[in-house]
Amino acid sequence: MSTRIAPRSPSLQITTMILAFAGLLPLAGCVMTMTDTVSALPEELHAPVVAVTSFENRSGFAGQWQLGSGMADLLVSELIQSRNFTVVERQHFEGLVDEIQRQQSRLFRNEGKTPIGRMKNAQYLIRGVINDFSQTGGASISVAFRNLFFLGRGHNARVALTLTIVDIETGQILASVQSTGLVRTREAYLESNYKGVSFGGDIFFATPLGKATARAIRGGVRQIARSMPENPWRPMISAIKSNVVILNGGKDRAFRENTVYVVRTPAEPVTDPATGDILTFLPGTRVGTLRVTRVDEKVAFAEIIQGSGLERGQCLSEVRNDKIPIP
Repeated sequence: MSTRIAPRSPSLQITTMILAFAGLLPLAGCVMTMTDTVSALPEELHAPVVAVTSFENRSGFAGQWQLGSGMADLLVSELIQSRNFTVVERQHFEGLVDEIQRQQSRLFRNEGKTPIGRMKNAQYLIRGVINDFSQTGGASISVAFRNLFFLGRGHNARVALTLTIVDIETGQILASVQSTGLVRTREAYLESNYKGVSFGGDIFFATPLGKATARAIRGGVRQIARSMPENPWRPMISAIKSNVVILNGGKDRAFRENTVYVVRTPAEPVTDPATGDILTFLPGTRVGTLRVTRVDEKVAFAEIIQGSGLERGQCLSEVRNDKIPIP
């Protein structure tokens, strides 16, 4: 025996369709901002040092905002907030140099002078291109039932970026990534809606173009983080004072008292004779052995138990207890 389900009445079906369409309306609003962020940088890695140049605007937009410098500032802010990068100033670098040089004048007091030779070197340069910065209409959502037709029209805000990572040492382009932010909204934002809105401000990020910009920047930072070469932290000698060796980490790097390390000179790169590319590294020459005697928060102290010619910058490798050499 089969059971037949009675058809719903037209009025009930229309009510159902109206409720279903009402449920779709939030989807036609502004797309939710991203909640996923860049994963935290592992403690065993050094944060890469990057510099950001002003963006090139190829979008055709020529409105009230200076997109080139503004977009670069937003990228710098997002890179810093991710805590995966050390960012150095390059857009206004001349101002820094002028101030340091000015402080060397005899007109200025010695107290508080910025020492020369302490500016951090960038490892990578990030340059950007703005390919699209626009808002268009025409997006639609429709629900139909027999002769009943609901139509909701909307607008798209789209920001598309190309971010290129350059290795400063070699000039080689390591990666070029594309990032797009797309926001759909039911409300039409005209040029007049953006008048008086500062680029990068709270009001800007409440607009469709602002939300699309945020999505593009954050997506770009995630891709940059995935494209960066890893630079692992290595235990090394930071200084030698009166036969006491100071190491480049302490409790923060899990140094332990009585741990023994072999000391080697820096590894030697092996390069291709035709291209100059690095093929591998040869282990440095062994010059001595250390034992950790004290561990502070940021540095550890060690005594020399074997060898001579120890210097700042030499590398350490931990020795197991059963392999500790006899002095």
